Amino acid sequence: MPSIAHLVLGGVIALCFYYISDGKFTKTHAFIFFLCNYLGPDVGWVFGIGRITHSLLFWPLFALILAYFYHYFTRFTIKIDGIKNIELTDLEGYKLHYLNTYLLVLGAGILHLNLDGLMNRWGSFRIIPQLPFNDEEVFFTLRQLIAFGEEGVLQINILIAICIGITLIFGFIFIFIWFLKKNTKTNAIIICIYILAFVIFFYLAGSIITMFHPDGGAIIYISIYWAIPLILCVLSIREFKFIKRNENGLINLKRKNIDKSLRKLFFVISWLFITGISFMIASIYGFIFNDVILKRIFSNYGDEISPYFSYNELYTLVIVIEVIVLVIALLNLLCGIGLLFKNKNIWNFTVYYHLVFSWTLIGLIIACVLNEKSVKNKF
Repeated sequence: MPSIAHLVLGGVIALCFYYISDGKFTKTHAFIFFLCNYLGPDVGWVFGIGRITHSLLFWPLFALILAYFYHYFTRFTIKIDGIKNIELTDLEGYKLHYLNTYLLVLGAGILHLNLDGLMNRWGSFRIIPQLPFNDEEVFFTLRQLIAFGEEGVLQINILIAICIGITLIFGFIFIFIWFLKKNTKTNAIIICIYILAFVIFFYLAGSIITMFHPDGGAIIYISIYWAIPLILCVLSIREFKFIKRNENGLINLKRKNIDKSLRKLFFVISWLFITGISFMIASIYGFIFNDVILKRIFSNYGDEISPYFSYNELYTLVIVIEVIVLVIALLNLLCGIGLLFKNKNIWNFTVYYHLVFSWTLIGLIIACVLNEKSVKNKF
């Protein structure tokens, strides 16, 4: 499970954007950024491709799929009238276009990779995962970034190098002020070219040009893991020319989505029964064979586990987990039966129950599907 640090990082950035943009970075933007910064690439672990989704090369591809689900959520809003009256309302239109959603998901996921690389891997960032066509994963580390251009490739006179470095620094201040005045795409491209020229000269002349600060590596790091995500957030609030909204400010739904309401209801009921039965079998199996399984685990991995858990402590923890899984199994089966017989109270409970698990993405999908107007009308 991702750490709470992802929630703090995503929440702080999302709220800052929301308040300084006067609501252009909407609550929907903030919620998606907050949730995707928490889950983001970690969704890949569910499908056994976590190393792939936690790489800078493949995260943008996985984000294309993940953005589809977050885009779907934007057709709903939560109405809260006291703790006993919480309702997901189908707006019958999307608040965000898929492209805007993708930019938001992509940026949030890159920030997730940033925090993982800094704190979980001690400053090591995965660029390319291990795949059939490459034997080893490709990483770059903070140590490598700090050492980037430290000595310099060319032997340039120290005085000349320092003078050029100071000129580039003061020149950037002038260009930045110019950009604030003009604020055009051309100016932005010029700034990017200027920064690239600085990094190249830093690599050629060495860190002497900035009085031995590792600025070249620092620029590479902040460009990838800070500048790009924040710029993507800004772009996510843009209204592209091809986006057409109705009088309520929503992007219209395709009618064929509404005609599939029975299939979606069938999907939810099937999911509840399959997971309920599977979880029940797993928990009962665990109750019966706990001793055998744990003894085998300790015989193979005892040295690694023992510093953290004794056998009895691990046994107790497993029992607690199995009880929780059994309770979830029974609740899923109850919800499935209730939906099958179109019981209104069970329908309400199913929605609230899955809102509790909305952070898992699957819970949010089910809660939203059940509140689509076409499905809701059947109850």
